[in-house]
Amino acid sequence: MKDATGNNPPGPDDSACTAPAASHGAETGTWGIDTWLAWCGRGAWLSFLPARLRPPLARVAIQAVAAAAIMLLVAPLIDARGEAWLDATFARTLAALAATRGLDSAISLAQSSEVSFSFGPGGSLGIGQALDPVNDLVEQYAAVLLTSTTALGVQQLGMRVGRALGWWVFLPAFAAAVAAAACAGPSREACLAWSRRLFGIALFVRLAIPAAGWIDSIVAETFLEANYQTATAMVADTAARIEQVEKADADKPWYERYNPVDAIGDRAKQLYDTLASLGESIVNLAIYFTVSTIVLPLATLWLLSRVSGIVFSSRPQ
Repeated sequence: MKDATGNNPPGPDDSACTAPAASHGAETGTWGIDTWLAWCGRGAWLSFLPARLRPPLARVAIQAVAAAAIMLLVAPLIDARGEAWLDATFARTLAALAATRGLDSAISLAQSSEVSFSFGPGGSLGIGQALDPVNDLVEQYAAVLLTSTTALGVQQLGMRVGRALGWWVFLPAFAAAVAAAACAGPSREACLAWSRRLFGIALFVRLAIPAAGWIDSIVAETFLEANYQTATAMVADTAARIEQVEKADADKPWYERYNPVDAIGDRAKQLYDTLASLGESIVNLAIYFTVSTIVLPLATLWLLSRVSGIVFSSRPQ
């Protein structure tokens, strides 16, 4: 039957043979990446299969290709960068913890020193008692470093677990897509939606921790490294100067060492001047390790989870 122009009207099967641009871009005639992905997801290119099997098997094929590209090309690069950052930060944290223990020992030694004198009843002066606040700050900083070391250990364990799982993390997504082929109606759509969501979860489990380590390394080196180097040098210099003060005091003649006036006026002044700027350096180091080992990883993992949730959320295809 012909229309007024003398041409046959389109049949019911003609629309199924049109290009993807006709279904998604009929009004504009455009061809974009979203149109191409939707066409691939519908399985129109699997014309040799029954229509009900095309979308699920197309989903399996697309996910398999994506998983292969990620596991063979992307994952090794991200693993290398993330592992290098975690190992370097772990070693740096242990070194800082050892330096802090040395500084704490030096301050405790200065605190325990006393000057004995005898004027009538006699007595003693503890010139290091004023160092209690600094010593408390150093001990709290050591607790921060211990927490940072634990956090880094957890991240290293998580990265090893994700690497050990390997291809297995993608099997639930493949299984959900295959199950969609055996279902119909709402169950079919639910299986396809779960396949998409499980694929996003698999990517997160496999790549999130090393990717977070890579991102954290860039942020830390850009914004925190300068303050870290300055504060670390200050802490090391302070410990050395405290030891020099103690050694210089031991080398003095006995009549100078047991003169309380000289001790308080000379030795105590050297100790207090040495520790004057230590508090700020310790605070800067505490900020560095807290941000780089705890705050940044948590924030980056949260951001990656949000991005993964948005990209792989179940939505109509």
